[in-house]
Amino acid sequence: MTIFKRSYQSYGTRRIRFALQQAGISVSRRYIARVMKSLSLVSKYTIKRYRGYQIASNSAVTANHLQRQFDVGTKQ
Repeated sequence: MTIFKRSYQSYGTRRIRFALQQAGISVSRRYIARVMKSLSLVSKYTIKRYRGYQIASNSAVTANHLQRQFDVGTKQ
């Protein structure tokens, strides 16, 4: 837990496992994931965030190259 807090809550199971391995502690990533889940610890990099983006509008006026006759009504 201190490794997670020291990393500004950005470490996931792989980095925590590596840090523990450097300290001489051997644990699996699944065990680390279970402990993180039980303590409600979620890495900042694993949270998928919604990103809105602007698309071009489809209501632009287009030239009438074929000289077709259209009856354009109002939108309801």
